[in-house]
Amino acid sequence: MPPHAIEAFKNRHAGKRLFILASGPSLNDLDLSPLDRRITMGLNRSVLVYPDTYYHCVMDQRLFDLFGDELRKTRQLFTVENRPFGIALKNRAADGFSWDLAEGIFTGYTISYFALQLAVYMGFAEVYYLGLDLRHQSGKTHFFGRDEVSGNHENTEFPKMARMFERAAELLRDHPIKVFNCSTITTIDCFPYMDYEEAVTR
Repeated sequence: MPPHAIEAFKNRHAGKRLFILASGPSLNDLDLSPLDRRITMGLNRSVLVYPDTYYHCVMDQRLFDLFGDELRKTRQLFTVENRPFGIALKNRAADGFSWDLAEGIFTGYTISYFALQLAVYMGFAEVYYLGLDLRHQSGKTHFFGRDEVSGNHENTEFPKMARMFERAAELLRDHPIKVFNCSTITTIDCFPYMDYEEAVTR
């Protein structure tokens, strides 16, 4: 059996630090320029506000349709099967956690959970989430404004996402990786909070 493309990334960044750019409203509150000297992983439409990430992750076919040109410019894109381009991982299901991405990945109802499994697989020692809010703010569903598709997520999708992150935090408790959330408005507390300014100057 030929090797899966993802296997080239196993433990590639052992011991390093990763900043993951989610799409919550709090992303607007951050000066992202210090990330130019950091390893970064963008998610979904974060490519619109910070296009120069090391890695990018998208599962939603709709975003390939809307922002295909922007996504093609990313250095390395990860996705699931049956998408137009990128390193495609088998979608095993929503619930679970994959330690071997050559066998597939669990979606966890959110691209942010997809990214966490990638970070573990790549061997990162520390992960800092930016914009991982799981809540709306002043009518905004995301940093870019309002996406009507996500309008009711606080009642539907966010509770499922929170459950998956809580499960992942428990699984990773004895793992060498440390995961922090830099969001000041987040609704989840399974990952310890760290101030963004402190995170980028460590």
